[in-house]
This record gives sequence, structure tokens and C-alpha cells, in this order.
Amino acid sequence: MSNFKILSDTSCDLSQELLEKYDIGLVPFYITFDGGATYVKDRVEISLEEFYDKLSVKGAELPKTSLPSVMDYADKFRPYLEDGRDVFCVCITSEFSGSYQSAVNAAEMLLEEFPERKIKVLDSRLVAFLQGLIVMDIAEYRNEGKSIDEVYDLVNSYKDDSYIYLTVNTLENLQRGGRIGKASALAGGLLNIKPIIAFEDGALHPHSKVRGRKKSLTEVVDLTAEFLRGKESEYRVWVLSSRFEDDAQFMASYAKEKGIPIAGIGKIGVAVTIHGGLGVIGIIMMKNRV
Repeated sequence: MSNFKILSDTSCDLSQELLEKYDIGLVPFYITFDGGATYVKDRVEISLEEFYDKLSVKGAELPKTSLPSVMDYADKFRPYLEDGRDVFCVCITSEFSGSYQSAVNAAEMLLEEFPERKIKVLDSRLVAFLQGLIVMDIAEYRNEGKSIDEVYDLVNSYKDDSYIYLTVNTLENLQRGGRIGKASALAGGLLNIKPIIAFEDGALHPHSKVRGRKKSLTEVVDLTAEFLRGKESEYRVWVLSSRFEDDAQFMASYAKEKGIPIAGIGKIGVAVTIHGGLGVIGIIMMKNRV
């Protein structure tokens, strides 16, 4: 077995069970509440369910995230380097955060001290459980005995062939986060407008709009089915949601009716939920590993 440690920032949205199964360490983002009065580490000082609970309080101020610092990464990397192990670190797309640059800076600093070691830092160009899938792939390659350099090249060869279609239950978080104007949010709320958002090339893009929650759920599935037509076996497909488990089950059932092979249902973590709000839900697709 190759001797390198795999780390990821907490955007990967992997469950504790999967983290333990694949021996993956986390570098937490920070979440601030109450205008900065409360400052906690994601997945360390607050669980995802506790975060959902805080977000559900009516009138509560929208929390914010801040990235791990250079020293946060250095403190995580150092013990493995001292133990004679290399480090492979996976970060959320650099389009969303400076987490990747923090990790790169930490690696450059530590490699001066440990020149005989290797630190690979991957800008995943992904978010949420798409990032988690890449992290698990890296672990599978490592367990097969591939070197850290081989693994880095392998995941870079297909990671960009990944997509998300998602929708939100409310426009409130998009408006409060400055992504849409107040007038647009108000009009959209009155008309029950639900945006469909696509993720590709490392960034989110507005795709279309529909009316009604159920229509938005079926539209996400229909778009997925259209994309996958004729190549369903080439991709791994998951339904993801932040709470609203009944909607996730409905989407998964409808997807199966449309011939989409759903691998599982997962949870959307802090990075996406802060912007989309509770009830953000979607389908992710990633090319099978090579």
C-alpha cells in the first residue's frame, strides 16, 4: 500500500463513516454566526445537523464561512511529514474559495523543511460530494498501491467531467447573500419561481426557471436524464439535499423511473447550503474513475 495521507477541506461533505472507511482527514472551514460573535470550526465544533438547525431559525442572520488558514493546513500536514509520510490534499474549487491557495502556501513552506517528502495539493474544481467522490477515488488508488504522482495524474484526467443540476426551495439565501436582488427575490417568491442552477467547469451558472417545487425537482431529473442519455453506465450519480429528505426520496424514485442509476442519497454541507438555503437539492454526476 502506498504511504501517503489523504486530507480534504470540509467542503467534501463525506460522512463520518466514509471518512473512517477511507482513512481521510479533514481541514475545517470556519463558520461565523451573529455577525461574527460566534466562530466555530465546521465538522469539529458544530455538526451538520446543528448547522441546519441554526439556519432554520426564522430571522436569524445569514452565517458566513471563512477558509482554513495557511497555518491550519501546515498544522495538519506536519505530523504526517514528521512521520515519514507524503500528503495528498484535496480542496474545493478555487472559483469558490482561497482554500486551495492556503494549502499550496502551506505545502511550499513545509517542503523547505521536509525536502525529501511530497505534498500534492489538488484544486478539485469541484464542490460538495463531487469533491468527496474524488477524495474516495484517491483513497481507492492509494489502496491499490499506486504512487502519489500516479494518483495525481489519474484524477486530473477525469475530475472535470463532473456536473450538478440543483434547485432551491427559497430565494431568501440567494438574496441575502447578494446573488440576486431583493426585487427579484420578492417577485420570484410571489410567483413561486424556482431557479435551476448548473455546475460545470468549476463554477455555478444559472440554467433556467420553473414554477413550483415539484416541477423544479422533476426538471432537475429530466435535465440529468437528457445529459446522460446513452451513457448512463459511464457516470456515478447521486441525489444530494440539505434536509428535506422526502424531496430527496421523491427525486431518487423519479430518477430511477427515468432510467438513471442512482448510487445513493447524500447530504449537502455548509459550503452550498449557506448560499442555497435549507431545501437546496440536486443531482451530481461524475465520470467513472479510470
